[in-house]
Amino acid sequence: MIGRRGWGGSCAGARTVLLAAAMAACTGCSGLGHVDGTLFPAPARDSITFWGHACCYIDVAGVGIVTDPVFDKDVFLRHRFLPVPPPSSYAQARIVLISHAHSDHLSRSTLATFPRGTVVLCPKESAQYLTDGGLEVRPMAPGDEYTCEGVRFIAVAAHHMGSRYGVRAAADGRALGWVVETPSATVFYSGDTNYFSGFANVGWSYHPDIAILNVNGHLLSRDAARAAWATGAGTVVPIHWGAFGHWVVGGNKHPREEEQLKRLIGDRLVELNAGQSIPITDPHRVRTPALP
Repeated sequence: MIGRRGWGGSCAGARTVLLAAAMAACTGCSGLGHVDGTLFPAPARDSITFWGHACCYIDVAGVGIVTDPVFDKDVFLRHRFLPVPPPSSYAQARIVLISHAHSDHLSRSTLATFPRGTVVLCPKESAQYLTDGGLEVRPMAPGDEYTCEGVRFIAVAAHHMGSRYGVRAAADGRALGWVVETPSATVFYSGDTNYFSGFANVGWSYHPDIAILNVNGHLLSRDAARAAWATGAGTVVPIHWGAFGHWVVGGNKHPREEEQLKRLIGDRLVELNAGQSIPITDPHRVRTPALP
């Protein structure tokens, strides 16, 4: 992702303009990645499956929920080295959860491959980029709720720059995390965020069983551990890795600061490689797709 806190005045404005121009020039220009139905078969029922970067497929009794799907070959200053799921593997998707508008979290070309009737829940800031995709878009603010097939979705604040080309982080609803309350477990997806009091609010209010954390330059291992303890989740899944490499240097093929995460979070940490899944009710039992 782009940006750091601390850029000020005209310098921040100039950088924003340059970043906007670069992102507009490259985003979505090269199509989608290579499809691999063997690596990404139809997801297991009642499970969480990792599809690379910030994308997970959560199946609840056959209802598909997908976080931040971006299957483009290239996004801002990054290229995709991981194949992508075939549309048949997300044919049962009913809900897409968008955390914010940056190009590695929101892709109109990817969303165009989802079944018609899919509902996209997103921050209000992100909705402006989703007006022509043919899907039902529901802009949400922190505290807003939506229910589908007995699953309740609650938007929660993230501390991040939520606009497409933004560089200033704030917990103002432009970026969101998501609480997913299923009949058998509660799952929290952090989205991109710095560590802030919102993690404790999620723990106090929703008591998640599983926390899916975007561990990256905004939430490094120490803060990820603080977030894990604040939410109280018994299982912590680190994502935001394993799909994209930078044009100049290779991408993360393991969770960021992996050894520190293991040391700080301990047995609650569950790492998933692309295509692997965990049952929602038994999240320490990792499953790997069977070879044909």
